Amino acid sequence: MKCLPLNKDSKQFDGPQEIIRIPQVVADRDGIPRSTNSQIEDSPLNSAGWYIYGAQDPDGIFVTQGIEPRALMMLEPDQVILGVEEGVTYIKEKNWENTEQQKGTGNTVLLDPLAEEAEAAISRWQEGDRGIVIHLFGGIGGNKKDERALFNMVSGHFAYGIAHVVRDPLSDELRFDIEYDQVYASNPDGIVSGSIKWPNYMGNLQRGWLGNRPVSDVIVKLDAVTQDYEFGDIKLSPLDELKHQLQVMMARYRTGDGDGAALVSPAESCVQDSNQALYVAIQQIEDEVNANPEIQEWLKSHPDHPQTQRFQQLSELGQALEKQLTPLGIVRSDWKENAETLVGVATSDNPIIPIIRGLTSWRTILPRRGHDEIANLLLNHGAKLWVIRTNQVGGFDPDIIPYAPTTLF
Repeated sequence: MKCLPLNKDSKQFDGPQEIIRIPQVVADRDGIPRSTNSQIEDSPLNSAGWYIYGAQDPDGIFVTQGIEPRALMMLEPDQVILGVEEGVTYIKEKNWENTEQQKGTGNTVLLDPLAEEAEAAISRWQEGDRGIVIHLFGGIGGNKKDERALFNMVSGHFAYGIAHVVRDPLSDELRFDIEYDQVYASNPDGIVSGSIKWPNYMGNLQRGWLGNRPVSDVIVKLDAVTQDYEFGDIKLSPLDELKHQLQVMMARYRTGDGDGAALVSPAESCVQDSNQALYVAIQQIEDEVNANPEIQEWLKSHPDHPQTQRFQQLSELGQALEKQLTPLGIVRSDWKENAETLVGVATSDNPIIPIIRGLTSWRTILPRRGHDEIANLLLNHGAKLWVIRTNQVGGFDPDIIPYAPTTLF
């Protein structure tokens, strides 16, 4: 294929023409190729260009192994929605609206509950910012549909991750750099629980989901969670703690705590254990603050300091999260004992125990429910949400259509 590189100075594709290869990949075990190079030049995202990842072959031709749409990673949203109610409505009703008809498209939407102008909302995202990624993918329909879908239910998959706002060296523009922390149960696709960058997990032509599944990535920016705390010489980072808790989860899922497998049940899934990591991370920061006399003295001496107010907001968020995830008013004991027991690989002689555990945190059983509930909870606490939505992006495969993940209630 012929391509034109981006000129950093002109911001146009006016560099010297190059020849690259985008090979057609082998179909997966269901007979569905993860991507196709057919008609990729006609993609609505082609005009803004693609980041391509790969290596040169013996003849010096660049062979593409992964793609990433530039338009989706730029800090230039297609739409800005202001206000809490408007944002909640978008997450609940608009985010997955007409998914099947949106095949081949991708878009970005910024939700800001506090800003009064779109430009002000965009300007709040700066180089060096970090955010929590709430990831959700849907299903594959059409002539080559995913046979694992039952009764037209598309459960999908949920994960957290971390996004950084970085300055891209190729374009000199701000963009998102996303890394997922995939708490992934044992599966027939050979996906291993662990941290993985967007170009590999989403954009990889042979293994990624960009070309054949619809995806929603919500990047959350809330200072109470995404900024570090410095109490004198003591530094605490909720985001680093979340990363640590997710690393613990991912490591245990890789081995099943020694059993060799991590399986899915009503109480044991990517949604449950990812949200366990978030819950435990916030609780851990609160416990460290409450148990440290130096920090307590600092808070008493600085009652009106912005950092004190941020910590109060973090505590309120932790309480709201607990209430949201456990509507029966019961905090699951295994969520408070993460250091001892991993939900997704714990075993019990009583088969009713996993069902009871699932019922006590039913809001996080299905990926779509967990995605929407957590996003709206954070939005109601002042978080800014940057939504990246894709619907089988790249080349055009006429045999598949995107299915939105389903939910109950």
